[in-house]
Amino acid sequence: MSVPKFKRQPSEYDYVNNAYELNVEIMNLVSKLSARWARIYQQPIDRLANLQADLVNMACSITPKASEDFITRRWLLKMSNACLTTLERRIMEMIRILYANPSKCFNRKNGKNYTFAEATEMLDKKLENLGIKYARQYDLIKGVLAADKKKMEKQKTDNITDKEIIEILVSKTIAMVLE
Repeated sequence: MSVPKFKRQPSEYDYVNNAYELNVEIMNLVSKLSARWARIYQQPIDRLANLQADLVNMACSITPKASEDFITRRWLLKMSNACLTTLERRIMEMIRILYANPSKCFNRKNGKNYTFAEATEMLDKKLENLGIKYARQYDLIKGVLAADKKKMEKQKTDNITDKEIIEILVSKTIAMVLE
């Protein structure tokens, strides 16, 4: 028997699935831009969207058992959150410009532009979906961080210092970069 959608609880890996859905949604929005605007916005936004999804995936691949695993996973999730915030700002910058003249932003398959009303409606729908996914991703990452913090408190046996935390993060970062 299936559970109604409004009663469902987020699964353990919803934050990974939502990150990739968000990535696809962003790429769909940016790829619909006319060539004039795509040259300016597409590459930096795609890069940030991919990085955000990759960081979430890396964090998911870590099964925290020791303090350094918790720290690394937390760091990756915080970096993903930072990418999400930066990405949101970049997209809002793009949106301000797009709303100035939405009919020039999207092209039909035959090369003609949409009318002002059609383009505005398209942009509104895309942004509404994107906003829902953003809010959900922020909440999911916040929930994963809170759950990890509880697990770490239960398991806390190591007395790890701030200096050791920094050394762990630096060594993990260097290892990831070199791979």
